[in-house]
Amino acid sequence: MVKPIAPAEDTRIAETGPSELRGEARTVAILDAALELIGEVGYERVTMDGIAARAHASKTTMYRRWSTKSELVADALRRHAEGESPAVPDTGTLRGDLLATVGEIAETLTGGRGPSLIGLIDAIRDDAALREQVGTQVRERSHDVGREICDRAVSRGEAVHAERAEIVLELAFEHLFTSTLFDGAQPSVASRQRFVDAVLLPLLGAIESGRP
Repeated sequence: MVKPIAPAEDTRIAETGPSELRGEARTVAILDAALELIGEVGYERVTMDGIAARAHASKTTMYRRWSTKSELVADALRRHAEGESPAVPDTGTLRGDLLATVGEIAETLTGGRGPSLIGLIDAIRDDAALREQVGTQVRERSHDVGREICDRAVSRGEAVHAERAEIVLELAFEHLFTSTLFDGAQPSVASRQRFVDAVLLPLLGAIESGRP
């Protein structure tokens, strides 16, 4: 007996899946290659040719998605900062969420397993395109995460000034950046806790609900 032929629509779905996975894997390889090269030779000496060679990708593929080196590097930094899962920390309390997020910002500034924003300060200062890309990403991410943290707190019944949600993590980033730059290392856990308790929670009007 001849087996029935699967519908054409199912065949198309089966064929497109692997192609999409290869495309995502290629994107990850390109972004990883950019960060590796920055760590090895510095931002100024990294070229699109070098990234393409390291990632075994064609420049045509790269330029279809990123028109400039600064755009590609900013995207790589964003992915590295967010990690494998860009989810906002959810600890069950406003204070816990702020502490976890401040810790993640500190890791981003000092690099963790990749290039640090502090290490790229000269490139960000001298390259207007990179400065604009990174600055926009930092502000947008700070605003989005701040809103989500405050929305969660409100839904749990914690009293917060939700209208200040967009500035709270931008302020945290600026404080951590300055501290890391002048101290040569990220602030200690105790220092980050003091900042959250003495600055961020009062700013949000949540001193009592935030203290353990």
